[in-house]
Amino acid sequence: MATKKKALQIGAGMVGRCIVHDMISDFDFVVLDMSEENLAETKRLYPSVETVKGSATDKDLIAKLSADCDIITAAMPGTVGYLVTQIAMELGKKISNVSSMHGRSDEPYDKIGQETGGLGISMIGFEPGMSNFFGGRGYYKLDKCEEMYVYVGGGLPVNPRPPFNYFTTWSISDNLNQFNQPTTVVRGGKEMVIPALSEVMDFEIEEFKNLECFTSNGLGGLFRSFKDVPEMAAYTVRWPGLAAQMRLLNDLDLFDKEERMLGKVKQVPRNILIDIFSKKYQRQPGEVDMSVLKIVVKGIKGDDRVTYTWEIAQKEIPETGYTSMAWTTACTCGIFARAMVDGKLTGKGMLAAEKLAKDDDFYNWVMAEQAKRGIFYKEKVEVEKNVKLWEK
Repeated sequence: MATKKKALQIGAGMVGRCIVHDMISDFDFVVLDMSEENLAETKRLYPSVETVKGSATDKDLIAKLSADCDIITAAMPGTVGYLVTQIAMELGKKISNVSSMHGRSDEPYDKIGQETGGLGISMIGFEPGMSNFFGGRGYYKLDKCEEMYVYVGGGLPVNPRPPFNYFTTWSISDNLNQFNQPTTVVRGGKEMVIPALSEVMDFEIEEFKNLECFTSNGLGGLFRSFKDVPEMAAYTVRWPGLAAQMRLLNDLDLFDKEERMLGKVKQVPRNILIDIFSKKYQRQPGEVDMSVLKIVVKGIKGDDRVTYTWEIAQKEIPETGYTSMAWTTACTCGIFARAMVDGKLTGKGMLAAEKLAKDDDFYNWVMAEQAKRGIFYKEKVEVEKNVKLWEK
């Protein structure tokens, strides 16, 4: 019997536990978290894991726990997730991290990894993650990429329920960021920063015909990796009405992070909002979620104008015990973690999902691994023939 490899999982929330679920057949795990409740649930589900209470940013502790590990995997809120990547690079370790970088570039951590021998990939979940992977795939299949659009709705309820027609299956803090975080788009070849929610439009996918989407900060590293694409934007998908509700809360300054007098008490408006949403956004027993993704990449190939589309409306798979949001995110993290440990991904510094998709063999392997986990992305190609001939 082959000896199991070793992994340190940082973060024991639902996504973190799901990463353990994905990899535990081949890895012995140590799981680090500050929450005794999260650690107890992890131990209940996976009795063989070693659980440790501690901070995700305690470098000495992470160095000790990861000393004999083949890989670090991580699922933390974006507010600290980038620091986990930094620590892993400083320690010269391998890391697969789902956390948002909150607009940060990987470049500083890449430089550290080049010096220490660390190898990592950040934002490797459903979105960012597979969204970037498909964006890159389309880019490299074209001779000239002209447009790239990302549409993602994570954790959407299959059956919407008022008041927000949404329940959260992930970090409340990261969830709320999409409604007031400055949003990067590329228009006419120029990077622009526009307010979140500034553009709202109708959206449909598969049997769901009456959704809406709004501009959000979901391009990840795409606009840095592909600076020659003149049109690029990312959109968050939700049931209709939520964008208008969030606009109102923005107008009332309830996303503000600065303390001020509210009534006779000093309060941070955003903290109050998080407390309210943590209750109103709670998932109720019996509710089922789905994760929606559509990537559209347009451009020229030969004399033709070609559009590549990848899409999925992944409903929760009840027998997994996890939401679709957790499943699609954690499985992707686990797949890329295995690729690093098994030598499919090598080198040092930070890898970018969008650039890895150029390799046909690796792309096909990733898609096969996703399918093994019940995640089937649909690819569609539309061709407008001989467009370039008319322009000559």
